[in-house]
Amino acid sequence: MAITLYEATKLNTFKNFRLVSGVSGLDNPVEKVGILDWEFFSRQDGQFVHGEFVLTSLLFAKDHPEYIFEAVSDLILDGASGLAVKNIYYNEMPQEVISLSNEKRFPIFIFDNSAYFEDIITEVNDRIRFADSFELLEAKVELLVHKKLDKSTVKEVAFEINSHFKEHLCALYLKSKKYLHEQQLMAWIESSKKLNVFNKSTSLIKFQNGLLLLTTWKDNLVFDKLQAQIYAAFEEIGVQISDFQIGVSNVHESIYDLDFAINEALYAYKITMLDQTSKLKFSDIGIYQILLPYSDEHWAYSYTKQILDPIIKYDEQYHTDLLNTAIAYVKFYGNAQKTADTLFVHKNTIRYRIAKIAEILGLLEEGYFYEQLSVAIKLYQLNPYNNL
Repeated sequence: MAITLYEATKLNTFKNFRLVSGVSGLDNPVEKVGILDWEFFSRQDGQFVHGEFVLTSLLFAKDHPEYIFEAVSDLILDGASGLAVKNIYYNEMPQEVISLSNEKRFPIFIFDNSAYFEDIITEVNDRIRFADSFELLEAKVELLVHKKLDKSTVKEVAFEINSHFKEHLCALYLKSKKYLHEQQLMAWIESSKKLNVFNKSTSLIKFQNGLLLLTTWKDNLVFDKLQAQIYAAFEEIGVQISDFQIGVSNVHESIYDLDFAINEALYAYKITMLDQTSKLKFSDIGIYQILLPYSDEHWAYSYTKQILDPIIKYDEQYHTDLLNTAIAYVKFYGNAQKTADTLFVHKNTIRYRIAKIAEILGLLEEGYFYEQLSVAIKLYQLNPYNNL
């Protein structure tokens, strides 16, 4: 996994870097760091590779500023991500180089003696390896989430994530209510490691632009107490829990169930989004516990379409609002008054609309009708689709 030039500028060794051109290329990926000096005269094709961030003192161009344009042109052709010039011989770039840099989205920086090539290379490479470890962990979680693995493979993947995992476990998935750049997520994870806010048998992983916490322990304990400690640890690294929506899995007694725990946390989080609540345990999401794992299946789609298609077609033909009425009616568990208050209509209007829906569907038995409608609406909200 590469980092971007913009992310690199946040590193300590870049604090005195000055961007002189090519600002629109700050999202260029950096996959490695190289040095250009006497290499300029070898003029080999492909001397630098795609994604390489190049450092130079421009020694080769000390008495020949025209060489700078040639060098930058070659770097752009090789797919280099940018250039940083130590200001030993040049403190500014020729105008033609600046124009080329801006045109080709090729950032050029100038820096002083406060930064050394070796330190820049070390810090950037460390950051790339750090990003690679995030990508690897996320890939392992994806495997647990989306593949039906046998128990022994689940355990193997679990210990690849964290060799210190214990038997009892729980997963928490946290996602900010507002957009966060993944750089912020990575910074929090880095802080958690530096401050040791979680024990060795707990892993904090960036996953789907959120934070996945896998916490394990050896002996029986009261999980509510552990959960309070977890939230306190998050606050310590700067995560304001109130800014997040959180899904919490059941407590499992075997590491073989890690895949279930992760999915439970993700499912519970998904219902916080649907219900606009801050935190939910998987055990508290009711019938969604069985609906969510199958909401993308053909059978769920077919069933939802069978129930809702006639309602939507009726709305289109007669310009009514039966679907939205049904959604609110299910949200309030069949309470006509609450549904009416939400839709700003009279309670009798809701009763009429619900009766009309039952008539359209041919489901006149009250309990049976609500059961069918409720399941279809819940599936529809989990996986909305157009052109029913």
